[in-house]
Amino acid sequence: MRSVIIILLISVQWVQAHSPDLSTLMMYEQNGKSLLLIKASLIAFEGEVDYHFGKNAYKTPEEFMQLVIKHFQKTFLVIANGDTIQLINPQVQLGHEATLFAELQIKEKNIQSYFIRCTLFQDMPNNQCELILTTQDRPQQQYILYGGNNHEVTLKASRQAWIIETPTNFISNNSVIPWLVALVILCLTGFILKSGIIKSNALNKMTSGHSSQISNI
Repeated sequence: MRSVIIILLISVQWVQAHSPDLSTLMMYEQNGKSLLLIKASLIAFEGEVDYHFGKNAYKTPEEFMQLVIKHFQKTFLVIANGDTIQLINPQVQLGHEATLFAELQIKEKNIQSYFIRCTLFQDMPNNQCELILTTQDRPQQQYILYGGNNHEVTLKASRQAWIIETPTNFISNNSVIPWLVALVILCLTGFILKSGIIKSNALNKMTSGHSSQISNI
């Protein structure tokens, strides 16, 4: 089972890097700090920046990253215990899969409630974001943010876990693995079919070219 999960996670990372509809949002604690990390395909970030600022809004990677941060600051919100959390020192790393980092300025240690909204990629068709919340006092939990729940979730602390305050239209821990399996299969199938169509078209062109050469002879 463990090997299956590892293979699945690798497959999810590969699919995510190639699909603008999928993204991951992680909130976790490290060295006494609360951190945030968002991963998505570079195509997704480019699509949002081009849509909101225009395709000619940047000329260098640095200018592009500044626009990504600007868009992120407008579309991401965390409220803890009723207080809006400030985002400190946001940074972007570009690659085939782009990553955005930021520190969450959470002063209180005893957090009893979270409201999290991430509409960073809401303009992408069928966008789905996997929220992974990891805190020292409770087990790691996953939730899927998408159009059906307005890309937001309200969580309340219980003794052993985070409880969704309004569970309608939510996908959480119990169903996230089957959802990921289905998603990976669907994306891989689409990729294979697309590759097959491209190869078929190329073969038809080659065959057509050979036929015309033969007829000319």
